[in-house]
Amino acid sequence: MNLTELKPCVLERRILPKVWGGRALESVLDLRLPPGEAIGETWELFDRPDGSSRLRGSEVTLRELMEFDSAGLLGRGVRPAPGGYFPLLLKYIDAADRLSVQVHPDDLRAREEGDSGKTEAWVVLHAGPDARIVCGLREGVSAEQLAAVAHTADVEQLLASHRPAVGDTFFVPAGTVHAIGPDVVVFEVQQNSDITYRLYDWGRPRETHLEKALEATRVGPPEPGGRAQIDADTEWLFRNPHFTTRRVVVRNPASLGTEGTFKTLSVVGGRGTLGWHSGGAEPPLLLQLGDTVLVPASTGVVFLSPIGAMTVLVCGPGVTR
Repeated sequence: MNLTELKPCVLERRILPKVWGGRALESVLDLRLPPGEAIGETWELFDRPDGSSRLRGSEVTLRELMEFDSAGLLGRGVRPAPGGYFPLLLKYIDAADRLSVQVHPDDLRAREEGDSGKTEAWVVLHAGPDARIVCGLREGVSAEQLAAVAHTADVEQLLASHRPAVGDTFFVPAGTVHAIGPDVVVFEVQQNSDITYRLYDWGRPRETHLEKALEATRVGPPEPGGRAQIDADTEWLFRNPHFTTRRVVVRNPASLGTEGTFKTLSVVGGRGTLGWHSGGAEPPLLLQLGDTVLVPASTGVVFLSPIGAMTVLVCGPGVTR
């Protein structure tokens, strides 16, 4: 990419082996994974101190785009994460086994560690017969009850456990006790943060962060995620001050406006192409299953052409409802 302009770009992913991972991303999203490893996460869009997404077919990184023209990339009123980083992080997660029961801090607590808080949300892409997701605590559980048993297996009786199905959504505000797995694959959108406090690890010997986890935990009824149907093929999944997400099924050629702020499009079904007004100088981008494309705010409008039908998760900056 010539860094005299911003334009839509497909991002290269970071592939992360995890002890709880598996190989389901090969079958669910047709991703090419390194052989013989249990893969737990792929970071589809990231801009962190230890690395940043690279644009496909280029050596340019998202960090360089932010340094080149963050206002044109992010759009009006969108603030970067602390340190000037891109505000969101997008992942696919394959929880073949159970992740630890954990919690993330809010912005105020995370600021003490020089990072953002971590509100996140999941869209279920695969759920096997043993699939489970923990999101929050059972109704009526108090902070005192949690603290009394958090270091023991008795904590399992306090967790709100769900049997997920494909298409389900889970909104996980900072401070929510949660765990993914086993036997589930999700798309995750989150604030750009990497702070995790492990509360309980199902009897495994990994380190926990009990004191910080309990301090960060929020008890009480769950917050609504903002899910709402727009039309037959478009649905709001999440709307909150940190990010928005829509699920869009594209059956015929269609346009999508940036509305003055960046958008990301992650292909979770089918494939197609994405074009934009470039004076004929740029061919459309081919979007394969699993791909994530970043559309700068300054692009204005993009044009989607499905090959068959294509399902995309469209993420953008947060809103105040």
